Amino acid sequence: MRLRLWLVVPMLAVAGCRSDVKEVRLDLVQAARLMQAYGSAKAAAPTPPEATQLSPERLNDLGVMLERRGMLDRAERHYRMALEQAPGFARAWVNLGNVARRRGQAAEALGHYRRAMQEDPTLFEAVNNFADLCADCGRCVGEALALLAPAVDKHPPEENVGRDTLGKLLMRGGRCGEAAAAFRTALDLTDPRERELRAEILRHLAQAYRALGDVEAARSAELRAGALE
Repeated sequence: MRLRLWLVVPMLAVAGCRSDVKEVRLDLVQAARLMQAYGSAKAAAPTPPEATQLSPERLNDLGVMLERRGMLDRAERHYRMALEQAPGFARAWVNLGNVARRRGQAAEALGHYRRAMQEDPTLFEAVNNFADLCADCGRCVGEALALLAPAVDKHPPEENVGRDTLGKLLMRGGRCGEAAAAFRTALDLTDPRERELRAEILRHLAQAYRALGDVEAARSAELRAGALE
């Protein structure tokens, strides 16, 4: 599972299940002050009064920062605070789904991703995260394929991640040859500097090759992945 957190200014980015990190609207001083108010991940600190005055976008961004520190309960609290103000805020629904997924609550996560897609059918992260979880848990695979395949072509900047997720769905459906092709395309589209993502795609490609009985190609892909880690 790869999570990228959906922030709304450039600041803080990991790919499968993604949350946006493109735009964080908390300034650094404000962010540092709020994060300090929470203390450690184990401390049962209340929500700082300053946080209750934030816009939905900034509450979402603060939730992402908390989630990155492993403070899932607090992250969820901020996503829900954002949604109380703006129930149609699709990005917060995606991030709420990511928290549920991290907790192993697949059904709840799928529900949140569905809500995000309902609120914004064009939001790639909602479709991709839904599809990625379907591939991992084996639920709604046909529906996920039908949603993701057209979305991938409409979002060129995210095509590498989408092709990788598509490959996972195809593997789940036993279409290993098509899956291998999708993984190869995903790899070709991924910047060499994204070593972690390239390694993960290569691991998926190795699995596809093994399912096809091509042991030599599988080993080669695994060696290439290992060299990147």
